[in-house]
Amino acid sequence: MKSLHRRFSTAVILATFSLCFLSFESKAQDESKTIKGEVLDMACYMAKGAHGEKHKSCAASCIRDGAPMGLLTEDGKVYLLVEDHNKKDVYAKVKDHAGEKITVKGTASVKGGLQGLIVEALN
Repeated sequence: MKSLHRRFSTAVILATFSLCFLSFESKAQDESKTIKGEVLDMACYMAKGAHGEKHKSCAASCIRDGAPMGLLTEDGKVYLLVEDHNKKDVYAKVKDHAGEKITVKGTASVKGGLQGLIVEALN
């Protein structure tokens, strides 16, 4: 009986530790970051890899028509840009920089494998 009790206790301790670790890991993913990169329209970038100076006017048109925006960093990472409900004007200003390199400050978050940045400031 003691052996069964000991195994059960060990299992409970391991399960508790795992839950604490997973909880800490998910909270650690959300962090304030300042990121420099090119403003993408995600529709053309995901479908065709389109970006850069040659794609600037198309990106501006697609973003104006409602395509989601992303930020392509120099090391090839892409962040989905997300509007902060309390700072909608900043997100709207980012739209004016389609195809341009800018610096954005916000909260970086990973949810379900998708990397995003909640836009808080345009530097």
